[in-house]
Formats: sequence, C-alpha cells, structure tokens
Amino acid sequence: MESQDWHDLGEIEALRQKPLQEIVIGKTRLAVSWLEGKLAVISGACNHVSGPLGQGTLEGDYVVCLWH
Repeated sequence: MESQDWHDLGEIEALRQKPLQEIVIGKTRLAVSWLEGKLAVISGACNHVSGPLGQGTLEGDYVVCLWH
C-alpha cells in the first residue's frame, strides 16, 4: 500500500543486513536501524549540523553521527 503517508523502504531481509543505513525517499533522508530484531526509523539528519545519521554507527541504543 503506497500513499502520501506510507512508503516502501524495501525488503525486510535487505534492511536486516546492516545495523544502520541511510535511505532517501524523495528529498527526505532517513536513518534505518535494525537492533535485536527490531526495526526503527528516525530522521537521517543530525540535529547539530545535519550530518548523515544513517551513515554513522550504533553505540548501544544510540545513533552516532558520522561527523562527530
């Protein structure tokens, strides 16, 4: 089901391959994480200087920006 509110991020098997990755939908960057069997999606732009969060790392439950 696709609408203005829902977007397909891809196959779940592909999303499980990396603990953290960046996905871009239109002009929106998302940081997609897979940790302990759970999928989570947050804004892909760091609050500090809009760094690429999806290209960063996971440290425990925290996403760490590549630029920090």
